[in-house]
Order: sequence, then C-alpha cells, then structure tokens
Amino acid sequence: MTALAKMIKEARKAQQLSQMDLRDLSGVSASVIYKLETGRSDVTLSSLLAVSEALGIELVGKSPLGTEVKLNDR
Repeated sequence: MTALAKMIKEARKAQQLSQMDLRDLSGVSASVIYKLETGRSDVTLSSLLAVSEALGIELVGKSPLGTEVKLNDR
C-alpha cells in the first residue's frame, strides 16, 4: 500500500465514513475508492482530487524545479 493510499483510507476511517459514504460525498464510484485505498495506479487525477476534497486532504505536488503546487482548492 502506498503512503497516499494509506492516508486516504485512514482519513476516511477517522471520519467514520464507509466507502459508500465517501462515494456519495465525492461522486466517485466505490470501485475507484477501493483502487485508491489499495494503491492501484489506474485511477484518474480528477477522481483522486474529488476524493481528497471530500476528505479534506490537501494535495501538493512538486515541479522538477522544486516549486510546490496545490493540486486542489483546500
């Protein structure tokens, strides 16, 4: 399991949400949530962003030059 997958799963459980609850909050299918939580790489960035927004997780990326860029609106 990747660090991101672990963070998503732990955030969902900390908020006492089931995968179905998160599906309803994020608009992302339960199968995609399962893939995110198990570290599968075949999910879209838009799905990852929707789930992170629903959980209140800020996603930050780094450019090759080291500049940090917020990936979502948190």
